[in-house]
Amino acid sequence: MKSAIAGGFALVVSAFLSLTAPASVQAAPRVTIKYAHCCPPTQAFGVYALDFADRVKKKSKGEIVVEVLHGGVMGTEQVAAQKVQLGVIQMGGITGTNVAQLAPSLNFLGMPYMFTSIDQVTGPKGVLRAGPFRDELNKRVQKESGTLRVVGGYTNAFRSMFAKNKCISKVGDLKGLKFRAPKNPIMTAMWDAWGISTYPIAWGETFGAIGSGVVDAFDSPTEVILTMGFHQHIKYITESTYLPLAAVVIVNTRFFDSLAEADRKLILEAANEADAAHAEWLRKVTADVHKGLVAKGVKFCELENVNEWQSRAQGAWPKLYKLVGGGKEWVDTAQRYLKDGKL
Repeated sequence: MKSAIAGGFALVVSAFLSLTAPASVQAAPRVTIKYAHCCPPTQAFGVYALDFADRVKKKSKGEIVVEVLHGGVMGTEQVAAQKVQLGVIQMGGITGTNVAQLAPSLNFLGMPYMFTSIDQVTGPKGVLRAGPFRDELNKRVQKESGTLRVVGGYTNAFRSMFAKNKCISKVGDLKGLKFRAPKNPIMTAMWDAWGISTYPIAWGETFGAIGSGVVDAFDSPTEVILTMGFHQHIKYITESTYLPLAAVVIVNTRFFDSLAEADRKLILEAANEADAAHAEWLRKVTADVHKGLVAKGVKFCELENVNEWQSRAQGAWPKLYKLVGGGKEWVDTAQRYLKDGKL
């Protein structure tokens, strides 16, 4: 009798515990991936990261979790790229020219006026979308870096020029400006061709530098001005097509190769879908950003004599080939692909 009572009591307790256990308790993920990027969750880099993480979680039914590290907590983009290379973190969404310190072939993305449209970068046949060009790029990146693989790519459009106190329309308007630009030799050569020296301030320090007057102009995609609050200081925007801010999604190859084949396939599928979704998101958000900035008193300026800007910038190309992995041959390969879709 006692045994039956004890057994019944145990069943009641078990049922009670199952009913009162928190619904949110789940099994720990089988794989956790740390993914770093530079910016806030609402900015283009953050939008991509969160979408990618969500797709991985859904596809794996929660068995693979991407832990997104927002806001540059892993350091500058160059430092974050190094941490992916070393395996300190597993993945990152990082501006291509900042990964180029480890894989110089990516510097082709920084050749001024290489691209005429964002679709050439992230459209269905863009150089950063899954396909024959990215396959060839990946071979080069893996060989140069030793431990990096590109699994995705996105942009937040072409870089625009922003100033606190005046429109930038002509090349001569750059004179006298304290212009912030990334510490990147490819981009430095472009600004030199336009006749100015730049201030190589880290991105994370740019907002403070603009606010305090250390610099009074910089360039970045227009979306950044609204989503990161720069409109508090920036009142003039000049949009152009001299350079896209193109980011690559990189993964540590030792980590990636250690995963089961099904997991690798799932991650690649999630990245491919995130690439396409982000390109569409960018198209939709652009018009809203313009309206929002105009409403906050920001003025859009017209770029005059585009041919002068382009010819002077492209005149620096011969000096830049030595900075690109594969040199002129690789740049020519990219140009041919952009023209006819063939390697």
